[in-house]
Amino acid sequence: MALTFGLALLSTHAAAQSSGEAADSQRAVAEMVRPDGAGLAPPPDSTLRTISVGGAERSFWIVKPPSTLGPAPVVFVLHGGSTGDARVTFRYRFQDLGARDGVVTVHPNGVGEGWNDGRGTQFLLARGDNTDDVAFFRAMIDALVLEGTADPKRIYVTGGSNGGMMTMRLACELGDRLAAVAPFSANLPAPLVESCTPSRPIPIMLMSGTADRMMPYAGGAVAAMSGDDRGQVIGAEETFQFWSGKNRCSGAPVRQDLPDLDPADETRVRTQTAQNCAAAVALYTIIGGGHRLPGEGTRISADQRMARLSGVSSQDIDGKTLIWEFLMANSLP
Repeated sequence: MALTFGLALLSTHAAAQSSGEAADSQRAVAEMVRPDGAGLAPPPDSTLRTISVGGAERSFWIVKPPSTLGPAPVVFVLHGGSTGDARVTFRYRFQDLGARDGVVTVHPNGVGEGWNDGRGTQFLLARGDNTDDVAFFRAMIDALVLEGTADPKRIYVTGGSNGGMMTMRLACELGDRLAAVAPFSANLPAPLVESCTPSRPIPIMLMSGTADRMMPYAGGAVAAMSGDDRGQVIGAEETFQFWSGKNRCSGAPVRQDLPDLDPADETRVRTQTAQNCAAAVALYTIIGGGHRLPGEGTRISADQRMARLSGVSSQDIDGKTLIWEFLMANSLP
């Protein structure tokens, strides 16, 4: 079953659309989002584990390659909103790269319908996004390090949409525990501009699509067509500048237009790399790209209702591999 990683539109009213189009969007999202994870069987080598956090039981899937005999790098892969089921993240296939390289992947289950990523609107709090998720990640890291599974110097986080915004909140609050992060299809939640105070410069790579209907590239309301207050984000370029400032970069960033490897997908990729930084900062702008991880396939489905919501996945780059290489290149001192 194909799903978008954003999964941010369970109730799509689409005020700007006709009533027929709005109904189509609602049906499409209902088909895309299966809160019970139906059809998303975890890999055979995965294990569902539980952990107590503040008196509440939380859970996560872990995929530990047989080749990992001692403490290994760990990559947390975060799901998007409108679900708390981490099995949706197995479709990205990060666990395959982990099996190849001897890296553990952890796929945490959220509570309610998403992560408490710092937006904090009444709508999001009412749907259950008010859990202390930072404490959950701290507890998972502590447990994995204590048991000898995780190398404390090589712990990473990636995720898309709501999971990408949560990735940035973790960079703000758990920078001393994370070696690098790589959010995609996610801009910085506006409230974090003032509250984010990382304990150290942290390597970060961003991927954002200019045609993303759910996460506005220029900033503004998240999933505005839903009619619900899902909070505000700053723009992708501003997010890049924000992290460049936190990582003490100086001078103009280096920009590069990458080759158009698949003209049929009607996307182009432009990179920006900050210079003279205490920790790396990079932005991949997917011109014409939607709410998708590049390299997944040009459309999420032949169903055009779903395609309108998710948009195009650029085939000019392999987002999964680029994220993986960026993360693996970094470690804590």
